[in-house]
Amino acid sequence: MKLLRNIFDNVHHKLESNEKTKKFWPLIDAFDTLMFTPKDVTEKGSHIRDAIDLKRTMMLVITAMIPCLLFGIYNAGY
Repeated sequence: MKLLRNIFDNVHHKLESNEKTKKFWPLIDAFDTLMFTPKDVTEKGSHIRDAIDLKRTMMLVITAMIPCLLFGIYNAGY
């Protein structure tokens, strides 16, 4: 795990210093958070890091559910 932590720290340092690779920062940060507990925590309540609110998130869920719904209707013989 120490080797993996060192690799992530090295990648974080390279992404912060290079302007061209900053677009990959959310991807690396998400994978790093999945693998390890973040060392930065909020002092007060939790906060939202992006502009996606609950309405947009649920629209994405409903959009992703449509193929499953159509396939289920087809299999049920409707």
